[in-house]
Amino acid sequence: MTALIRFELQKIWRKGSFLSLMVLLLFLNVFLLWYLNRPAEDEPTLSAYKAVCRDISGMTEQEKLDFIRDRKECQESALPDELYEEISAVSGYDDYLASVQKNSSQLGEISIFQSSASEENFGSRNIAKSAADHAGLSSENICWFPSKGITMAVDSQATDLLLLLSVFLFVGQLITDEKEKGLFTVTRSTRRGIWADMAAKMIAVLIHDAAVCLLLYGSNLIYAGRMAGIGNLSASLQSLAPYMESSFPISLAAFLVLCLITKIGVVFLLGLLLTACAVYSAHSFTPTLVGIAFLGLNWILYTFIPSYSHLNLLKHLSYFSMLRTDALFGTYLNLNIMGFPFSRTSCVLVLLVLLLSAGFAAVLLLFRYGNRLSIKQTSGHFRLPFHPHNSLFRHEGYKILIASRGLLILLAFAVLLGWDALGKNYTPSAGEQYYQSMMLSLEGELTGEKEARIKAEQSRYDEAFAQIERIDQMAADGNISESTGDSMKEPWYSELAFYPWFQRVQTQYERILSDGGVFIYDTGYLYLLGRMDDDLLTNLLLLSLCFCFAFANVMAMEDSKGLWGLLSATKLGQKQVVRHKWMVCSVTCAGITLLPWFFRGLAISSVYPMGEIRAGIQSIPQYQNFPVNLPILLFLTLTVFSQLISTGLICAVVLFISKWRKNYFQTLFLALLLLAVPLVLAQMGLSIMRWFSVWPLYGWTGITGK
Repeated sequence: MTALIRFELQKIWRKGSFLSLMVLLLFLNVFLLWYLNRPAEDEPTLSAYKAVCRDISGMTEQEKLDFIRDRKECQESALPDELYEEISAVSGYDDYLASVQKNSSQLGEISIFQSSASEENFGSRNIAKSAADHAGLSSENICWFPSKGITMAVDSQATDLLLLLSVFLFVGQLITDEKEKGLFTVTRSTRRGIWADMAAKMIAVLIHDAAVCLLLYGSNLIYAGRMAGIGNLSASLQSLAPYMESSFPISLAAFLVLCLITKIGVVFLLGLLLTACAVYSAHSFTPTLVGIAFLGLNWILYTFIPSYSHLNLLKHLSYFSMLRTDALFGTYLNLNIMGFPFSRTSCVLVLLVLLLSAGFAAVLLLFRYGNRLSIKQTSGHFRLPFHPHNSLFRHEGYKILIASRGLLILLAFAVLLGWDALGKNYTPSAGEQYYQSMMLSLEGELTGEKEARIKAEQSRYDEAFAQIERIDQMAADGNISESTGDSMKEPWYSELAFYPWFQRVQTQYERILSDGGVFIYDTGYLYLLGRMDDDLLTNLLLLSLCFCFAFANVMAMEDSKGLWGLLSATKLGQKQVVRHKWMVCSVTCAGITLLPWFFRGLAISSVYPMGEIRAGIQSIPQYQNFPVNLPILLFLTLTVFSQLISTGLICAVVLFISKWRKNYFQTLFLALLLLAVPLVLAQMGLSIMRWFSVWPLYGWTGITGK
């Protein structure tokens, strides 16, 4: 049996194409984890959570509470407020348990099944069960730390989708390939060709599910620990605010293990369903259609049935509810089954065991008594009609964009680039609004009226500084107390609130007096040129991924059909074919490269007006040391041109690897490794890695500005 299992695993996992797909899934998982957890402009960065984890290491719970409270009082930002809310809830865990034991008022209030009847009903039984379930818990092993790292690692819908995709890929090759070759007829006639062979296949599916689950969620934990920080895993589960209501007396490490084991079982359930469909059906597409329909139906049940509905059992026992293993063990919920409360976790686990047993038996019986041992060949493939082209450029464009479906990839990334740019929330602060108002009124040549306004503002700030200095002197001389002095200074400090932004105005004014030039409201240009954020790095990463996926097969498609020998004998020859392939890719590459400029320009200019485009680039203080005082319009044109060159280099590298390796998956793997991985590592905090890419050429305006 062991030899059969090993054989079933090796015949799939030893394929270079399948291994490349698994590596690609791993890369996509890390990329999506980073992409979906990027902080908005007003949200804390992941490194801020990690810094807090480092700062509170070794503190007692009371010291942690005092530390977070002090930060909340001293800093006006979202992070201290969020962390204070978390630690306040966890530090009051004893009070929470006491309230549950008294009358479970908190659980009773949120019960969606509560009844007003005086006799014993689900509501009263649920309250009693809640108290019993929480009876053995205490705050003895509570050790709080920010929950961001754990929650982002275990609650990743993108990881779940990639995990399910890996099951489709594995089962498709395990069963469908054998049926297409007619091997089931041979294997079923052997001594161990029925029960042992199919059992080995199902165990191979289970081992595959476990391996991929460990791979993807292990990478999640490593990434989360590296970026956001993960604290003491030996602490109790209730140490984290999102899991405080759980009734399981387990550590965080045990919680992670239980989540992982349960998720493997849930994913294996889908594998059994696909295996049963593949064994029963005579069509290769049936397992995929049934799997998608099964997931779609369960997603509808999970998403659209409200928790208060009388059909909520369908919601809480659906496949996607099972897949949310962090919610199964990290939250507390009882289901109303015939008026009695049953733990959702227990119900899900019992149902999962029953379904796995039924699925295992169904696959064996279908293989034993089924008679569809081969795949029927169908000819119904959808293709866009091909029309002969009198142009080699158009012909290669058809092959690359239509036949190889490159257009779909390009459209998908175009939507992603547009969504990333247009969906970004540019919200000017109060200080930025003051600066914008000042600069829009000053834009253009320096005049006497503008100079008078600047001097009036400067006089107002000078007066505030003078008054603060006078009050400090009075306090130093003992004429007033420190507290009185602080009260007297508060109005003057309010007067100075926008002084840092006025200094930006003053910088431009002093430059104009010394070197000439014009006033310009520069914030929009600084965003557009990558000075104010890392959007250029994000765009370069998305463009690199786009070209890797779209063009990895451009040079390899002829090798897979053995057509280069034939093409070399034609009038135009191989060189002309390669040249026109490169031309098609270059034109496409240029079009996609310009999209971020269009989208970002619209988004930024709607909030930060960009005028004086004919002014010299040195009018923007961050670029005052640029060697040549080019007009801003020409400077932007030069920036676009350099970005076109950099993405053209990316395209050339992908085409070269495709010509060299002559295999789509090998090309994709190497291209991602060379072009995308350094950028991902740079986004993860290893800034030096951006220098091992085309970033210096693509984002030089952000570097020059700094």
